[in-house]
Amino acid sequence: MNESQQPRKRAAKLFHKKSRTGCQQCRSRRVKCDETKPICSHCNRLSLTCIYDRAQSDTNSASPTESGGYQNKAAETIVDPPESESRRRLELRLFHHYMAETGPSLALDPATSHFWNSTICRLALESDSTLYAIYMVSALHMQKRSTMTDTKYLDICQTYLNMSIREHHRDVAEINLRNVEYIVLTSSLLRVYGFARLQGRSLEPYTPPVDFLRITNTSTALFRKALDFTQDHPESVASKMIDSAADLLADLEFKELPSDLSPLLNYETGDKETEEAYARAIGYIGSIRKALDEKDVVKSIARRTIVFPMVMHKEFADLVEEMRPRALVILAYYFGYLSMLSEFWWVGDSGVREIKAIERVMPKEWLGWLEWPRSVVRDQDVKME
Repeated sequence: MNESQQPRKRAAKLFHKKSRTGCQQCRSRRVKCDETKPICSHCNRLSLTCIYDRAQSDTNSASPTESGGYQNKAAETIVDPPESESRRRLELRLFHHYMAETGPSLALDPATSHFWNSTICRLALESDSTLYAIYMVSALHMQKRSTMTDTKYLDICQTYLNMSIREHHRDVAEINLRNVEYIVLTSSLLRVYGFARLQGRSLEPYTPPVDFLRITNTSTALFRKALDFTQDHPESVASKMIDSAADLLADLEFKELPSDLSPLLNYETGDKETEEAYARAIGYIGSIRKALDEKDVVKSIARRTIVFPMVMHKEFADLVEEMRPRALVILAYYFGYLSMLSEFWWVGDSGVREIKAIERVMPKEWLGWLEWPRSVVRDQDVKME
């Protein structure tokens, strides 16, 4: 049986020479990468994590100055605020707010609370990328809590976001045992920003949050690289963070598929990679449901839900981008579980908003698959009344 709605064909790229050595983001999006390092122009514009994992050919290799000195790179155009008393006071205020308010609000459960509080604050004093990321998330939190209509803290957030990404990519370009802790922590803070961005994005006309899925999924590559450096150093922060997620990674075996979603696998495409992407997504949704049925809602599903985009097959983001009905159904289920975490300020109402938007664009013959996500929306609407 085939999907009742034919997938949208990817648009042909005119006058486009495929980049075989471009960054992961550009290759996954099938767009031309200008291969600027440490951050290509595309990733810099969209605030994506830029990773180069393929060696360049001799004919196109960068000079030592370009690859090591970061000359003529997009990141170098970012201008830091001038050193001044006002900047120092602002940064002290942001750091204090993070320690007192923001850090504790990011912990999903007791097992991870120390990472977001004492650990990250201590290591941030040794890393510009992590320190700037703390300022960024703190400013974003202050903006969310502010009753003012001006964008003061949003502007501050954007400034330190750019600065953090610049330093982060410099670290990633030279990843080693010495900086791997900062890379993992900064990446985690950038993911928080990615989730928070969902709340304010425009949903008319609706386009799925593909960049969000890809940004978060890219973190997986960083964690795998980090594991290579830390596997012989179990005492390291990066190693402990990865170990804390071991139970979630075990769910990647996907032995149990949810009975109401498993029929989605009966729609054949003839593409093995596509079917693997669907099976992985459905299986992981099943693991979230299993945890929800057995334990306390927030405590049991929070980390599993947040990790979902990280463990998905790269092909899944492509299927979502093409607005395949099956992919949108799975995405709606994911946002159903995310909506259960609305008490976290960086999640808020994003899950409910996305479900309602997906329902508006879903082909009529597929609306029956949205019964459970719609019931979640109704429950959330009742809670807010």
